[in-house]
Amino acid sequence: MKYKIQSILFVLVAFMLGCNEYMIVGVLKDIHSDMGTPLATLGILVTLFALVYSFCTPFISLLSARFKRHNVLFGLLTIFLVANTWTAFAPNFIQLLLSRILAGATAGSIISITVVMASFIAPPEKKAGLISWVFAGFSIANVAGVPIGNTIAQVFSWRDSFWMVTILTIIIFALLFMHQKILHKVKLIPLKKLLKFLVIVKNILFIPLL
Repeated sequence: MKYKIQSILFVLVAFMLGCNEYMIVGVLKDIHSDMGTPLATLGILVTLFALVYSFCTPFISLLSARFKRHNVLFGLLTIFLVANTWTAFAPNFIQLLLSRILAGATAGSIISITVVMASFIAPPEKKAGLISWVFAGFSIANVAGVPIGNTIAQVFSWRDSFWMVTILTIIIFALLFMHQKILHKVKLIPLKKLLKFLVIVKNILFIPLL
C-alpha cells in the first residue's frame, strides 16, 4: 500500500521529536560540565520548552489551517531543523535557551499536522491504528532514542546527540519530499475538524512536562 511508507515516516517524525524533547534531560550534567551553567539554571531549558510547546501548538496549528498541510509540514520541519542544529552548536546558555524555545514552538504543530495527515492517507479501518503508532513514536524515543542519545553524549559529546537528531531530521525530510505526492491529497482542514484533531493531540502537548 502506498500509504505505508508515509506511515512509517510519520512514526519516525514522532520519534525524532521525542528524541529532541527528552534527550535534553539526560544531558543536563554534560551541558553543565561544558558551559559551567548551574544545573538549577539549566532546568529552565526543560520548563520553558514545555511551556512554549504547549502554548504555541494550538495557535500555530490554527493560524496555518488555511495553508496546504504538506507545505506547512515542510516549513515547520525546516524551522525545527534549524532549531535543533542551533542547539547542537550553541556556544552559551542564552543561545541554547533560544534554540530550545524555537524547537518547542514548532514541535507540537509538527506532530498535530502529522496526525492530521495520517488520518487522511490511511484507509478508514487503519486510521486509529496509525494515529496510535504516531503517538507511540514518542514512547519509542523515550525507550530507545534517549538511551542512544545519552550513550553518544558519554562517548563523544552532548552536542553529538543533537547532531544525531539533525541527521535524522534531514533524512526524514528528504524521504517525505520524495514521497510527497500522496501528501498533496490532504485537503485544507475546516476549523471545526482541526479543533477536533487538536483535542486528540492534547495528551501529547503535555508530555514534555512529565
